[in-house]
Amino acid sequence: MNQSESKKISRRQAIATSLGAAGIAAVGTTGALAESRPSRLVKGKRVLISIGEFSEGLETYYMIYRLMEEGAVPVVAASKAKRLQMVVHDFDPQYSNYTEKLGYQIESQVAYKDVSPAEYDGLLIPGGRGPEEIRQYDDVLKIVGYFMDKKLPLGAMCHGPQVIYAARPIKGRRLAAYHGIRADVELAGGVFVDEPAVVDGSMVTSRGWPDLPYFMPKFLKVLAGK
Repeated sequence: MNQSESKKISRRQAIATSLGAAGIAAVGTTGALAESRPSRLVKGKRVLISIGEFSEGLETYYMIYRLMEEGAVPVVAASKAKRLQMVVHDFDPQYSNYTEKLGYQIESQVAYKDVSPAEYDGLLIPGGRGPEEIRQYDDVLKIVGYFMDKKLPLGAMCHGPQVIYAARPIKGRRLAAYHGIRADVELAGGVFVDEPAVVDGSMVTSRGWPDLPYFMPKFLKVLAGK
């Protein structure tokens, strides 16, 4: 085994450890996923991507591109329609917490104050530090609350569930999230589930970016069913 291969394995093991036992399967598997591609039922559906400053870049762009591949229409929302800086959250065995580096930038298309949630068929909340910011905005909580009240497709990854339990009670709801906010989820009355993707009604949640290939098929399936 050469040094490059050793580093790749160590990094993969670090990610798996960070995400919990189920993460070992998620980052170590290269075979086909259980979920098949969704039908044409998602084509033309509009999905709001709710981000803030320093949202996780891979999660954000992966969600956007998968929606586009299936013919859905992603619309990026932020505090203002402007260019935002995203970040890369990664795992290094020498640190006990994730690392953060500057990543790609992105143009948001609409400000939260101008969002009419009834115009959208689904809502996605990537992780990173964006959720910590946007859960402070009343407009965001109203948007998320609308999707929860109407039982519309709502997906959140990593720290994204912070916005969910800021908007509405989650007592008895099953959620996956980054393990660092497990206590928050449980104190809010939720049931923390250490799995790559968890579907609870119309809500789909996940632990972090290594789970994206498991999370998006489930969200698209929920979106197709509405």
